Amino acid sequence: MTANILSYDFFVYLFPWMLTLAIVYGILEHYKIPQSQSARGVISLVAAFMVLPFAPALASFISGMVKGLIVVGVGILVALIFVEMLGYKVGKKENIFEKYPVGFGVVLILIAIIVFVSAGGLSLLNVNLNLNSDFVTALFVIAIMALGVWWMTAKSGE
Repeated sequence: MTANILSYDFFVYLFPWMLTLAIVYGILEHYKIPQSQSARGVISLVAAFMVLPFAPALASFISGMVKGLIVVGVGILVALIFVEMLGYKVGKKENIFEKYPVGFGVVLILIAIIVFVSAGGLSLLNVNLNLNSDFVTALFVIAIMALGVWWMTAKSGE
């Protein structure tokens, strides 16, 4: 029975449907739009069924997005561990993230854009950039090198 379900690409259609249903219902429930709970359920079901024709493209995109977000999440956790281990404190109670919230916000937005593009989000938007992986890897290495040079040459605040 499991082989039959897998051979018909059941999950390719099920997961985008379930994700759309949960997100739309959650947003409608949070803002209490409309007042009737049954109407929110019907709107969520209709929105979920409207996603089904696009499910194969969305399933591959969502799969790539989830993989990228897992890698980014683990990277952020490791970076947080290193920052806390090194003891970067700006004040007695204020840590480095509270001192520079805009900088960290910009970094998180850039990471989100990179994950979106690497998961194939541009192809969903019909934007075709001919960037091969060697070029992107070279850009990444150059950015890391520039960040390292900037960090080594920056004047300390002490």
